[in-house]
Amino acid sequence: MKSGWLNGRLAMAAVLTLGLVGAAHVYGVSTAPRPPAPTTAVAVVDVAKIMLGMELVKTESAKLKADFDTKQKSLDGMQKKIKDLAEQVKSAKDGTQEKRTLAFEQIKAEAELKMTGELFQRQLNLAQGDLYKQAFLEVTAAIDQVAKQNGYHLVLRNDADVQLPANISGTDMEAFIANQRVFYADSSTDITEQVVTLLNNQFKAGGKKK
Repeated sequence: MKSGWLNGRLAMAAVLTLGLVGAAHVYGVSTAPRPPAPTTAVAVVDVAKIMLGMELVKTESAKLKADFDTKQKSLDGMQKKIKDLAEQVKSAKDGTQEKRTLAFEQIKAEAELKMTGELFQRQLNLAQGDLYKQAFLEVTAAIDQVAKQNGYHLVLRNDADVQLPANISGTDMEAFIANQRVFYADSSTDITEQVVTLLNNQFKAGGKKK
């Protein structure tokens, strides 16, 4: 009795299976196993490390520093002039035309120092912005070249080693975590040094770039 019940259940299961297979053919649904997804070769780069290692950035940054140092000497001279004027104003007799003239010269020198300092800072900021833009464009081109030469399909910015900041708000911490791109990357996938080498070889081959 029990054997007949079991045989009936098996027969019904077989009928249902055949019915599902038939329906799949009728409705154009393939029952064949899917082919495996194509393998994607992934690499990572540390963009900040690349920028720091670029001879272009080192060379041009040194030029900017030399220019800034020259400008700073000019500002130092202006500050000394203001200090001297302040001493003269202090020594001049109250209520005299000389004291009023010296005070006006001091005010004018202070305004000139402030305006010149802000101008120098803006010039430096713009020059740094132009340098970083040029460097980043060269970095992306070099990454593209290295990736194609080595058969990588995808290159990600590696931030797996970035440490969580301390003493920030919950909102800022949440945003920092949300912006995390890579949580783990084996060192064999890191092409940072290859990119730096390519960039510096190109820089040397082309001479110092302006």
